[in-house]
Order: sequence, then C-alpha cells, then structure tokens
Amino acid sequence: MRFLFFISIFLYGLYSYIPAQAQIIADTLQLGEVKVQASRIYVEEQYQPVTISRLDSSQIRMFSTGNLSAALESFAPVHVRTNGPGGLATFSQRGYSPSQTQVLWNGFQLNHAMLGLTDLSLIPSFAVDQISVASGSGNTSFGDKGGGTVALDIRKPGNQLGISHTAGSFGQMISEAYAGVQAGNWSVGIVAGNEDSENDFSYTTREFSNEAGGFVEVEKKRKNNRLQSQTGIISVGWNEKNRRFQSVLWLHDMSNEIPGGINGLSPRARQDDAFLRWMSSYSTKIRGHRITSKLYLNRQQLDYFNPSTDLNSKSTSSSVIGDVEMKSSLHRRLQLVSALQLSKNWVKASEYSGSPSRSQFTAQVNPVWHIFNPVHLYGGFRVDYYSDFGSAYAGNIGINVELLENLLFWKGQVSRNFIAPTFNDLYWPELGDPNLDPETNLKAETGLMVQKNWEKLRNETEMTLYAGRVYDGIRWLPGEGGQSRPVNLEELELWGFELKESVSVQVNEFSIRLRGMLLHSLAEISKARFKGDRAVGKQLRYTPKWQVKTSAALGWKNLQTLFTYNFTDERFSTADHSSPFDPIQAFKIANWTTSWNQEWRRFRFIPQLTMQNLFDEEYAVVRDYPMPGRSYQITLTIQYKLK
Repeated sequence: MRFLFFISIFLYGLYSYIPAQAQIIADTLQLGEVKVQASRIYVEEQYQPVTISRLDSSQIRMFSTGNLSAALESFAPVHVRTNGPGGLATFSQRGYSPSQTQVLWNGFQLNHAMLGLTDLSLIPSFAVDQISVASGSGNTSFGDKGGGTVALDIRKPGNQLGISHTAGSFGQMISEAYAGVQAGNWSVGIVAGNEDSENDFSYTTREFSNEAGGFVEVEKKRKNNRLQSQTGIISVGWNEKNRRFQSVLWLHDMSNEIPGGINGLSPRARQDDAFLRWMSSYSTKIRGHRITSKLYLNRQQLDYFNPSTDLNSKSTSSSVIGDVEMKSSLHRRLQLVSALQLSKNWVKASEYSGSPSRSQFTAQVNPVWHIFNPVHLYGGFRVDYYSDFGSAYAGNIGINVELLENLLFWKGQVSRNFIAPTFNDLYWPELGDPNLDPETNLKAETGLMVQKNWEKLRNETEMTLYAGRVYDGIRWLPGEGGQSRPVNLEELELWGFELKESVSVQVNEFSIRLRGMLLHSLAEISKARFKGDRAVGKQLRYTPKWQVKTSAALGWKNLQTLFTYNFTDERFSTADHSSPFDPIQAFKIANWTTSWNQEWRRFRFIPQLTMQNLFDEEYAVVRDYPMPGRSYQITLTIQYKLK
C-alpha cells in the first residue's frame, strides 16, 4: 500500500505540473553536470537533495597512515571503528552499522559478500583520488545497503612520473610509484605500492601485581602486528566527442598478523587477504540519450589462521556484474536516469558445506523534475529480485529549492530502503537461516546550505537534521545451547543533526582554509528483542553521541601545513551498557602535517613531515585494542612532468 501511495503521489505531481511551465530542463543540466560518485544524479553538491561531503586527493594523502581511515576520521561525517595500525578498520554513518553502509568503486559495491562490511585497511590511501560521502543516500543510488554511501574514485595519474616513500614510527615503510601518459584521445595510468610495517607500538595497561597488592600500570609492546601489502592499478581511457571508454584493473595482496585484544592475545594468528577487481565501461550518446554500459569482475580471498586454536578458515568470494544506465531528457523539464543490472555472486568457504550463490536482477529509475526555476524534485524507485530470498524494493522523493540564487539552498529527502542478508546470515552451517527477510529502513533528512563567494573569500555552511527507523534488523543472538543465530527482530531509531562549516581565504600567495563539523547521533534499540531486554532505549554499541572535527590548512608560496583536532564522545561496548569497562573513554586527537613543494625544471620535490596524536593521548576506539601514542612519518615525493 505504501508503494502504491508513493507512485500515485509522484505521478499525480508529474501530470499536474509538467505542462504548466516553459523553462527547459537544460537549466538542470547546466548546473555543471558534476558526477557525484555517491549518486546517480549528475549535478553539483549544492543542488543534490541530500548533503554530500567530498574529500580530495590533498586531504586523503596529507596523513601517510597507509589506508583511508585517517582521512575519513578527520574530514568525513562518519565514525571510524579501528583496531589500531595493522588491524581491522570499519566505519558507520549516523548510527547505522558498518554492514549497513556501502562502499562503492565506480558504482560497484566493495562490501564483502560473507561479512557485509568493508575493511578500510585493505584500501591504501595512495590508490584513491577522491571520496564522496552521502549518509542520507539509499538503495536508489546504488546497491542494497540502505545506511549510506561512501564512493571512491580510483587514482589515475596525469601526464607524469612519480615515486614516493614514507618512513615512520613503529617500523612503518610505505613505497609508491606511478606513471601516467596521455596521447591524443588515449590515456594510460599505472599505480603501484608496497607497505611493510611492524606496528610494534607501546601501550599502557593495568595488571594485578602480587608485590604491589593491587593493580598497577604496565607498559607493553604490541606484538604479532606486522602488515605487508602490495597494490597495483592499471587504467586505460579513451575519450572522443560523445564517446568514452575506461578500463581499470586493481590488484591487492596483503598478509596481516593478528595480535588480538590485550585481554585475549593471539600471538600466532594471521590473516591473508587478496583481491582482483576489473571494471570496464563504455559511454555514448544516441539521439540525445547518454547510455553507459559497465562490466565488473571481482574475486576476493580471505584466509584466517590461528595455530593456537587450530583454526584454518579459507574463503573465496566472486562476483560478475553487468550494468546499463541511460540518461534521457523526456521533456523540457524532466530528466530520467534509468538502469538495469544483472549480477551473480558465489562463495567457496571451508566453513560452508557447499558453494552458495546468489543471482540478482535490478531495475531502477531516478527522475529529476524541474518544476520552475528554483525548484527541483528528485524521485527514485528500485526493484531487486534475489534468487535466494525473493524480491525487495526501495523508493525516495527529494527536493532542492534555491531560495536565494547561488546563496541559500533548502534540501530534503524521504526514502524507504532495504539491506540484504549476508551469505553468513543465510548459509552459515547449522546456524544461518535461509528464510531471513531483508532489513528495512525508513530515512528522512532536511537541511539548509548557505554558500557565498567573494573575490578572496569563500564561505559554506550546512545544517542537516535526520531521522531513521530500522525494521526486521538482522542480529545474531544466543539461542538453544548458547549458540548465536541470526534473526529478524531488531528495531532501531536513529536521529540527530550535522553542522558543517568551511571558510577559505586567498590573498596573493597566502591561503587559509578552516573547516569544522559537529555531529550529534542518537541511535537506540526501540523494541525489546526478548523478554527482559535491558538494551532498549540505550545508545547503540560503539556509536558516539557527539563528534567534533576541525581542521586548519595554511599555504604560503611553496609551503603547505595542516592541523586537525577531533573529539569523539564516549562509547559502549555492550548493547545494554552492562560491561564494567563501559563506557569507553572519550578522546581528543590532534594531528599536524607540513610539506614543501619545490620545482626545478620538470621535476617537483615534495618533502613532508607528519605528526599524529600530537599530544600523546592514551585512548582506544574499540575496547581492548589500544591506539598508539605520538608518532612521526617522513615522506619524500619526486615527480617528473612529461611533455
């Protein structure tokens, strides 16, 4: 019934208003045709119906930490849950879990088929040029994760050669080489990198001492925490008038020792991860319709070994996805983006008795309706059919009103989304449930954005209010015999606000950019999952109520320096907040980095010094996983510009 109501309202509005205006849809298309990776709507951020945060290459590579976690934690409206250097790193948005949030690469999900989440430690920072974060987006943008989107734009070097090397505290060593060549309509890029880091930092813990007759502070060193990885990316592109071709091959291999929590050490455990991803796309215009076809292949291995417990787990997940998208102007005021997708995913794992697979067919439409000059309406409807658990659908209605030209914008969107069960949820031997339903969530957000450009000053302020509700949430809960099983029973309520501010000044050779972000998230279980459930009304696990993220970037001639200061509120490691270790202490982290850019003929030399955890804060993001104190990294980059 809700689906019929949604369609009726949308079609009624479409029928009523299209003939009434004469302004052409070209006004929408002339907004810049910026491709926001986190959405199928190709307009600039200020004209989107939801708030979007974008991280550029300078922000991503200012901190030489190896993976994307530091950049996202410093500049994006997300909460990064990290086990420390060399360990698992995931993230969540607005209280949604990591398995409810999708990570995209060229419009295709990187979430692991068995686990449902993405490990940021598998994505080296030098492999990415840009990140788009859209916490309010849902299924009608991409994929089957309704909790928000983080989209990655893979690095494609320009007409240059370059090498870079980073040496840092705790035995950190990262090397990178890249080359790009442009000839006529063709471009070719190669990026290769290697990391070999011991991650043997020291930390302080409390232990009982018979001599002291109580608990004492003891300094220890993290062991069995070495990370070794190799990454290679090859990209080929061709562009001629209305036709474009792109092909990208991404290979990654990583061996990671797993130290475990400080109260449950695993001195000999390790995990091996490897993947091969290939994406090829071709885009052309036919009678005014922009048609883009894509093919995506993925093969990912995840092997975990722990000789201490005689555990040897091996898995390989594979996927083949074909996607065809068409962007059309059906009327002077109506643009339509439609897409069809066909995919097949399968898994081979030592824990599975067979080789489960999933075929999926998707059809979706995203209309953009320009009612009159300042008002744009956005719609979306998506239907998915899964071979293993049936069908699911999603829809959204959004609006963007330019209240004052190029100054004040009002945004808003309401959406219904779903989250498909993972392979582990469905097929884990004797515990998985093949009859699980998809999770459902309803989301809404609204906000105001003010931006003003003067000759030397640019200011942008955005305030967003949001609310969400999750039904049929899948959680593994203890059952008969004490073993946990997945069930559709969790109901969540999530609401809060985000305030973002950015001010930049450019005076001759001097520049300064100040950024600030205040995030407030209330996320709780709204309905008892079982009799006597004490978690009802409590803040969700590892979800801070408050986060503050600030940064100041200064530039003068060839000198660039950046200072960031973040505050993360206390978190709880248990659903009912009953652990004696709860709450986990709030923490404040300051980072500083500075670089010098010196050119000589066609060469460019860029030395960079970075200090992380500047004030040597003792903290943990996840319980039992300490974070390192103050650390240093020195990076030298040498570039050569080709003719």
